[in-house]
Amino acid sequence: MFKLIAKLMLFVPLLAGMMFVSYRVDPSGLFWGAGFERMVCDYMLDGHYVNGYQQLDGRELNEIYARQCPQAPQVLVNGSSRAIQIDTAFTNGKTLYNASNVGADIYDFFTSYYIFAKEGKEPEIFVMGIDPWIFNDGEENIDERSNKELYNQFIVEELGYEAADYTPENPVEKYKALLDPSYFQASVKAYQRNKDGTNQPEVVPVDMIYSNDDIIKTPDGSIVYDLNMRTRHQELADGDALTTANTDLLRLTDFEELSPYYTAMFEDFIEYLQAKGIKVIFFLPSYHHYVYWSAQDQYDRYRCLFEVEDYLKRTAEKYGIELYGSYDPDAVGLTNKDFMDGMHMRYDSIRKVLPVIE
Repeated sequence: MFKLIAKLMLFVPLLAGMMFVSYRVDPSGLFWGAGFERMVCDYMLDGHYVNGYQQLDGRELNEIYARQCPQAPQVLVNGSSRAIQIDTAFTNGKTLYNASNVGADIYDFFTSYYIFAKEGKEPEIFVMGIDPWIFNDGEENIDERSNKELYNQFIVEELGYEAADYTPENPVEKYKALLDPSYFQASVKAYQRNKDGTNQPEVVPVDMIYSNDDIIKTPDGSIVYDLNMRTRHQELADGDALTTANTDLLRLTDFEELSPYYTAMFEDFIEYLQAKGIKVIFFLPSYHHYVYWSAQDQYDRYRCLFEVEDYLKRTAEKYGIELYGSYDPDAVGLTNKDFMDGMHMRYDSIRKVLPVIE
């Protein structure tokens, strides 16, 4: 018996060492978030601008940032890439984090807030960058990258909805990986890759942010588009817009009516936030004229694009919410020079539409 105990005692330090390595390296991001995104987050929290945006899983990065940031951002921004340029310059000295995601869907719309709320880091002001497609309940409008489990957790536990495929999270389950030899082996390999300097983000000097050939992730979660995108000739931007106008508009086909389910949930969300004392602001990013005019010409097909804006105006009035922007560029005094392509406004053009956030 004593020999068996002695052998087991020799094994304990080995097991503890294996568990420590697996926990600290965490190759699958179970405890600290994925390695690349975790390094980007560390740089951001240190106030650095970071290269490697194209490799980033933005949703993973946002979750890591929400856990790691020392305090809640006073202003939180959500939306798609059409709102991701909104940065701290839009606030009057308040801290800001932009949690917008490329291709953001209805699930992202809620989880971009919930990742901070779960950590007790709720904002004072929530700027909703609202794309019309979030009220389209077609399955083709759901992005494969969004976190469905987190969305279900939020609507069940916070908004009181039902979700057939929701199972409450078992907080102990992920710790089983620490006893898995394969997870330890993956941790060793990941550590070696990081040690070799491969697959790592790079800090961009402040004086090179606006002359860089890559998209830059900034400390507040927003992005600075690459030099080519920001300075491209207007004929190229208009050409892209014309191409977009002549194809199916993103997530707006087969959109016959605003989803009653999502509109009800949207308003429940607003009431939920206002009950917590959080100020809500609506921001509607415009489409390029060619795209918007094309939708007008095909009104029967894209009727819901216009109905969404009417609905949001009524909802803003109902709940006393400030609304800025419009899907119609003419309605907010924009010209074709305010767009980088058919879907994305230039940074300075967003400044024309969205005032300082007070």
